[in-house]
Amino acid sequence: MNSPPVGRVVAYKWLIQFSALWPFLLTCAMLAAMRTPLLLPLTILVFLGALPAGVALAQASETPSIESFGEEEGDFLFIPGIGRIPLPPGTRALGPGQGGRDLDPERRAPAAAAPPPPPKDPDQQRAEEMARLYLRLERAEDEREAKGVSAAIVSRWARSESDTINLLAARALAADAAGAPPLALKLLDYVVALSPQWAEGYVQRAKVRAEQGDDGGAIADLETAATLEPKRFDALAALGALKEKTGDKKGALAAYRKSLAISPQQESLRKVEERLHIDVEGRDI
Repeated sequence: MNSPPVGRVVAYKWLIQFSALWPFLLTCAMLAAMRTPLLLPLTILVFLGALPAGVALAQASETPSIESFGEEEGDFLFIPGIGRIPLPPGTRALGPGQGGRDLDPERRAPAAAAPPPPPKDPDQQRAEEMARLYLRLERAEDEREAKGVSAAIVSRWARSESDTINLLAARALAADAAGAPPLALKLLDYVVALSPQWAEGYVQRAKVRAEQGDDGGAIADLETAATLEPKRFDALAALGALKEKTGDKKGALAAYRKSLAISPQQESLRKVEERLHIDVEGRDI
């Protein structure tokens, strides 16, 4: 259905508003033709009698109504004397006493709040924390700062997720300190068997084995620890020392360099690496 022209709508509106005054206009014309002296009083009485009806009709004609004819036909604006004017989809129309309503309900729907982020997995949190510490260690400006970060890293390496493993490891360290390395080794064997993915167990057992003169066993444990935890700069440094002791200078140099790449601020280890570099690769020309 096409909307009528705007000019026609305005003309109809004024015609409706003043249609209630036709009795007054007709009476005035008749009295004027009769030239009666009662023209003025009668005119006033007729005007006052017709005025309320004209005002009421004018007010009613000024208030268009909004009618809905189903979802298929849509909404229409109804103007008395003109008819229904279809409204475009999504337009905003004002109805009597409504203060306006939005014909598109999707535009009025409040925005849904974003769901809270899911909690991080403990393993993921630990990995992110360790990554930050490794970065700080690599960028440390001096040896003092590096030692502080290294201590924080080592303390986290020393903690297992199992209370049983932590208890066995603590008793093994106590036995070794008390001069009972066989008991310490036995306890550490249990630790490695129960938690084969925990690099700290191999590092502790390598220490006890090296003290007992088992360099081959200690080297094997340190290599396993470095495989499980490639950032174990302490295990790599100890591995380099044992390999140098057993005559594997090339392997020792490689282990030292890996350790320094992770923790560059190891001044004493850097001096050892420089000395071994000359022995293995000669002086730079």
